[in-house]
Amino acid sequence: MSTPFSQLTRSQKSTTVRSQKLTRPLPPRTHWLVRRCPRLGAYVLAELCLAPRARKHPLAVPIADTPIDLRAGKRRVRVHAYGEGPLVLLVHGWQGGAWQLSSLATSICAAGFRVALFDMPAHGEAAGWSTSAPEFIRVLSDVARALGPVHAVVGHSLGGSVALLSAARGLSMAGVVALSPVPSFEFTLRGYARAYGLPPHAQEALARRFEARTRMKRDELDLDGITPGVPTLLVHDLLDRRVPSRYSRKLKERWPGTHLVETCGFGHGRMLDADLVAQSVVAFLAMLPPPGVAPNPARPDART
Repeated sequence: MSTPFSQLTRSQKSTTVRSQKLTRPLPPRTHWLVRRCPRLGAYVLAELCLAPRARKHPLAVPIADTPIDLRAGKRRVRVHAYGEGPLVLLVHGWQGGAWQLSSLATSICAAGFRVALFDMPAHGEAAGWSTSAPEFIRVLSDVARALGPVHAVVGHSLGGSVALLSAARGLSMAGVVALSPVPSFEFTLRGYARAYGLPPHAQEALARRFEARTRMKRDELDLDGITPGVPTLLVHDLLDRRVPSRYSRKLKERWPGTHLVETCGFGHGRMLDADLVAQSVVAFLAMLPPPGVAPNPARPDART
């Protein structure tokens, strides 16, 4: 039987208290490497969070496709552009690829726009094993600069966040569309921490490693702290389990004049193939003013 605490000597009580402080319980699903070596574990997991799982999907493009090879920093980017009219850039999300946007691109092209699709580094058929949201922003900027005047940028998930952040950072465009945008770095970090059972100190170490690797502060990726500065359309599905729709509602409240379309039944990924989403995006792109013309007063948001 164990001795009651009241009957322990002073030295025994002190030892017991110190032991409890040194053996703080970790979450039950904590990664084994974080348990054995917290600093090394956080360092390794930080590198892994910048390495998307390989998804080699070929992009089915029409005969009119005009592939263009560009340099974006140290990366090589192959852009598939087709159609005639104002240029619209499409940006996929994390662990996605240009192939996901082919249906949406076809609808936009049929409405009289020229569309450009490309795989971000380490995604789709692009080379590399790691990348990050800051690199997404730099690649998008280089592609936009190389292809000329941009009418709009349409992004999905992380691509939607990158489109909004790029608009706020001054990338020239008439408007921006974000489909289920990721709200912040902290949102992604919380999901990553749940997946690996990371305690708070390991989360902080991972975040600091991310900042050191990407040379960008985590709060610079927070959509709550920016204003796009151009007409904005947010599209979000009420049954999105990956990024809850409440985050887009909050952005709608923070950004006056922003259009919000809420769908129901498509989730996070299937919305890219939904006709209703394509119609909403095309209608918004069609109402954008040409370069050099002041935008019309914002109209009320549409909700489906």
